[in-house]
Amino acid sequence: MTYLLPFLSLCLVAVFLCLTMPGRAMAESIDGDAARCKQLIDYYDRYSAGRSAHSDGRRNMTRIAAAIDCERGDYARGIAEMEELLESRKLRIPAIPSAANPR
Repeated sequence: MTYLLPFLSLCLVAVFLCLTMPGRAMAESIDGDAARCKQLIDYYDRYSAGRSAHSDGRRNMTRIAAAIDCERGDYARGIAEMEELLESRKLRIPAIPSAANPR
């Protein structure tokens, strides 16, 4: 019976690691997508707003819809909307920041 205790504790540790590791990978992915959404929206806010009366800047409906999608957790849709908006405004799409080289 005493030889069974180390085996059971090892099994419990293995089960715990198997259950928590996928969650961490998913959380890192979500954090990366959320950061990408914020990056694209901030980039648009900085470079699209002009001083003319006809500049919509932050009031752009596509930008607002993308921000709402990102807030609700639909990052793929928000990112796609922002990339399309940046391309339509002839703005270059910023590079995805890497974890090794954060900006």
